[in-house]
Amino acid sequence: MNKFLFSLLLIILFSCSSNNINTPEETSSTFKPKGLFSSSFGNESALDNNQVKGSLIRVKWSDLEPSKGVYDFSKINQFLIAIKSRNLKWSLGIIAGGDSPDWLIDSFGATYFEINGIDNTIKRIPKIWDSKVNERLTYLAQALEEAYANDEDLVLIYVPQMTANGIEGHFNGVTNTELINTGFTADKWVNSVKETAKIFANSFSNKAIAVEVHDIINDTSIPNRIITDLWNDSSLNKRVGAAMWWISGKTTYQPNLINVLSDFPGDIYAQAIGRSDQIERFKDNDYTSIFSQAQTIGIRYIELWEYEFVNNTFSAAFENFNNYTQLSFD
Repeated sequence: MNKFLFSLLLIILFSCSSNNINTPEETSSTFKPKGLFSSSFGNESALDNNQVKGSLIRVKWSDLEPSKGVYDFSKINQFLIAIKSRNLKWSLGIIAGGDSPDWLIDSFGATYFEINGIDNTIKRIPKIWDSKVNERLTYLAQALEEAYANDEDLVLIYVPQMTANGIEGHFNGVTNTELINTGFTADKWVNSVKETAKIFANSFSNKAIAVEVHDIINDTSIPNRIITDLWNDSSLNKRVGAAMWWISGKTTYQPNLINVLSDFPGDIYAQAIGRSDQIERFKDNDYTSIFSQAQTIGIRYIELWEYEFVNNTFSAAFENFNNYTQLSFD
């Protein structure tokens, strides 16, 4: 056999072997972020830290669509200037819930309920199980797709949620009775959040998607059903993972959900629960415990508050976590 044919045979054999051992996650063409991102950048110097891989951009739905069908993405584009100039990646978080546009309720007629916000003001929360809400989120997702789906630097989209803060999946401060009195049921919630996730996953068909999870009405099975069903949905190609925006190193808050996430086979994205100078928020007053917990749970990506990067608070821990994710995740 001549050298050319022998080399060709080796290439074919190697290719076949690789295809046999790859998992669906490994064969997906979707780029999934890993390592440390900034959760914001009011101070742009946060983006200059050499351990920062990218940043989250948060924008309110009310700012993106001030009038029905009229889209304004100027706030996203303004933030992108700083990110693009540094050749960084970015994630997108759309804040819905009480920051949904007024027209959704006032003229389009989506049903809603009221809660007290953390600033003691009344927030109107559109009911996600009202079909009108996901109808309009479909159009929003399509407009965002047209603007950003081809941007290779956009690596993660959070599913907007009709919750207290519009991204996280919780109603802190709202009693179970109040929530149930709105018409909430576990099935309505699970089915509607899954529908929202699929809307954004279908619009951004080559992007990673994340649903932030909390216990709802003290029931861990509700977020568990959402993330498990989405991960097992073959049409989504293992792109919709879970997000934990409350990693602290502690296991006393939502312990059952921590166990669920530890067993979850899909991608997990996280955000630190607070700044490192809020030491009481972390296990044993040790901020770096979040990185140990992340490895225990299997988290590939953490957003730290910009304070950490501006002040370079734990540079060795930052570098170690980035190295860990580089070696551990595709």
